[in-house]
Amino acid sequence: MGQGFGEFLEQLFEPLGIADTGFRVPPDKLGRLTRALARDPDTGAPQAVPDRGKALHFECGGAGLASTAADYLRFVQMLLDGGALGGIRILGRKTVEAMRVDRLTPEIENRIPLTDPLSDGYGFGLTVAVRERAGSLIGSPGDFYWNGAYGTHWWADPQEQLAVVFMAQVPGLQRRRHRQMVNALVYQSLVD
Repeated sequence: MGQGFGEFLEQLFEPLGIADTGFRVPPDKLGRLTRALARDPDTGAPQAVPDRGKALHFECGGAGLASTAADYLRFVQMLLDGGALGGIRILGRKTVEAMRVDRLTPEIENRIPLTDPLSDGYGFGLTVAVRERAGSLIGSPGDFYWNGAYGTHWWADPQEQLAVVFMAQVPGLQRRRHRQMVNALVYQSLVD
């Protein structure tokens, strides 16, 4: 029988020192997992996140990993550094460069800003959103990001040599507010 996707990812994560990331949170680490507010602060509707102590129905390349901010930052720093971290190469430099090139051609309409207004100014590379022009968020041409479920957000700004990870268990509108606030605070803190 073949190897599962989670096992494959462990082979990539281990050399990077990423030890607390996987498709399932072990029972002895469940106490470290943040919980969502019982009710959405904007609507009052009940909210919950899946039980991360149980195995997912399938291990997906686009969603489902649980991680720590420290682990996630190591991953983002590896991308910012062109595929290597601490002298350990995980991805080829040209692979990371290809990820960070907008793949939307002029005949493809970018409809993502219709559902996520904060993504205006971004196109899409291979697995990441890539800044092509000024938009709602502060940043530099060529910065790149991705959002995760329940409020996780990271971005890397090669021009500023900046890697940022923000993790929260928040619903949609709150998530956008937090994303704008963290973006502004991070860039306002930069000095010459």
